[in-house]
Amino acid sequence: MEVHALRIFVATRREAVPAECARFLSVDGSVPGAVTAWDHHVTGERINLDAMPDLVDASAYDGVGTTLADADAVASVVAVLRGGKARLPPAVRATLECASHWCDHLAPHPAHDAASNRLGRGLNDALGARFAAVPRERISAAFEAVCRALEADIVAGRPLPFEDHEAEQHALAARLVAQGRLRLIGRVALVDLVGFPGVDPAACYALHECPVAVAVDSHPVGGWKYTVGVNPRVADAPRDLGPALRALARAEHAHGSPARGPEPLPGQENWGGRATVFGSPWNYASRLEPEEVVATVARAMGWG
Repeated sequence: MEVHALRIFVATRREAVPAECARFLSVDGSVPGAVTAWDHHVTGERINLDAMPDLVDASAYDGVGTTLADADAVASVVAVLRGGKARLPPAVRATLECASHWCDHLAPHPAHDAASNRLGRGLNDALGARFAAVPRERISAAFEAVCRALEADIVAGRPLPFEDHEAEQHALAARLVAQGRLRLIGRVALVDLVGFPGVDPAACYALHECPVAVAVDSHPVGGWKYTVGVNPRVADAPRDLGPALRALARAEHAHGSPARGPEPLPGQENWGGRATVFGSPWNYASRLEPEEVVATVARAMGWG
């Protein structure tokens, strides 16, 4: 199959995969049913491009999907479309790697210079703004359009998208404090995002000195969804939240179905993520209360 004919999509359930995709790739997440998955959340690389081979032959596949539309996923799909990251122009590859690092670690990529990191941050801001403006039911179409447009820019040699939303994001985050949505509970910050506009996590971390934050928001089906992450601004923050992730997965599984197992692994319909950031299940609301999540994180990290 020609690479340009690949379906590009976002899905966290097998039934959400386009019907015409019988053999598909998954990047930056493990879409159920994928024949091949390059998922740095599972294999531990810094960004998802690091988890992918230099060259990619997608001719035997009919689609490429991800579980979340963001800059890291876009960079991975574009690498597939171009035949692998080794076939990207060096400056473009550097920008994509920096955008992925800003997306996942909220900080400059240590292997690239300031100019590349500036372009990467601008690309991450631009992509983040585009996805934030799209209703959930249209995110797959928007993700495909963004990936196709970025590949076209690369082929044509045009500058990649660049936006700077840092100042407005910090102003938006300040409203969290003004509205009493930030609680500091020992070494864990609890951030209430329910009904609040989408805000850059980096701007939220700048509001406090806690090494870890728990952000709680509304799940699309009702109830809670959580993101737990390391504060990149705190020098002694933990490097691995694995104990907290595993403890929360066990606590979720104790509530029964739809959790399939007590481990935070693909296919278990449970919590999942990587060393410095993770979240509650994709496809249903967590049964854990916000204070319970904070307490579980604190105990697991030895702060309780």
